[in-house]
Amino acid sequence: MQAGAGRLGAVAAAAALALLVAGCGGASTGSGAPTTTTAKATTTTTGPAGSWSKAIPMAPGADLSVVSCPAAGVCLAGSTAGQTFELFYDKVTPLGPPVPAPSPQGASFLACATPGFCAAAPNLNQVAFYNGMGWQAPTTIAAAQGFTAVACTGPSFCITIDGEGNSFNYDGRSWSGNLGAWGAANQISCVTPAFCVAAEGGPSVWDGHTWTQPNDADAAGQLNSVSCATTSFCVLVDSNGGALTWNGQGFSPPASVASEPPLAGTNASGLTGVSCPTAVFCRAVDSLGRVFGFNGTSWTSGTLIDAGHALTSVSCPTTAYCVAVDRAGNAFVSS
Repeated sequence: MQAGAGRLGAVAAAAALALLVAGCGGASTGSGAPTTTTAKATTTTTGPAGSWSKAIPMAPGADLSVVSCPAAGVCLAGSTAGQTFELFYDKVTPLGPPVPAPSPQGASFLACATPGFCAAAPNLNQVAFYNGMGWQAPTTIAAAQGFTAVACTGPSFCITIDGEGNSFNYDGRSWSGNLGAWGAANQISCVTPAFCVAAEGGPSVWDGHTWTQPNDADAAGQLNSVSCATTSFCVLVDSNGGALTWNGQGFSPPASVASEPPLAGTNASGLTGVSCPTAVFCRAVDSLGRVFGFNGTSWTSGTLIDAGHALTSVSCPTTAYCVAVDRAGNAFVSS
């Protein structure tokens, strides 16, 4: 499948993006669904982890579990019901489900490599591609048993893991046979087709041929999210509020980032998402609505941007633009 078939498929030129960010907010096509126009959000929260807009209603009442922004001003988000939405600067367009009767098995079933190429695996054994205009007919991978995560570097490489530890990759033409992972993954992050890291029971590394057996680098919590800026820098965050880093050789022990008094029956201190466009800039979000920043050396204290809701995912295509989403259908933008 070739990227660039749609409105954003050619990866908007810098000049065009500059006009759009200045307030043009061009038309959004999506899949023919109505476009929701929201008033341009004003920045209302500033703290150690940057300045963040007020809530932008993407899908009121929906539990948004993943957001992926391949470029500043262009993001796709997915819900736990398998619905997807485009955020194009201040315009929201419902894109519908990528596959018929979706049943997402994991939080990170959606990943965008460019504005004209995204992949979604929200079904037991189906994967669909987005070309900048809408979702294409899905492909069925008969051997798959409940996809939990997908990641892509571009139109010629994607990789998935299912709930049974089966992994399949896409080479631009077709999906491979079972590559063999070690269990379900909450998220996968790829820098090249020869380097990916999966947040499984422990971190697992893809070398272009096989997945390493997950180690016990984090015995304190469940790994929820991973983001790799280079082959020698990745961050994984866990349900205990800790963050691990990869230095090209191995994983560090978890460092405490988020902590608060435990609440009975809840995972109050969980870091739920992380995004690192460079090795000296990361943003992580937690289940209390806070954002944390990393500068290459240390993590900031939390900036509360979403009181009363859990933030579930964050995506930063650049150090100057990030989007976080929550379980109430809202998006928050830092730029």
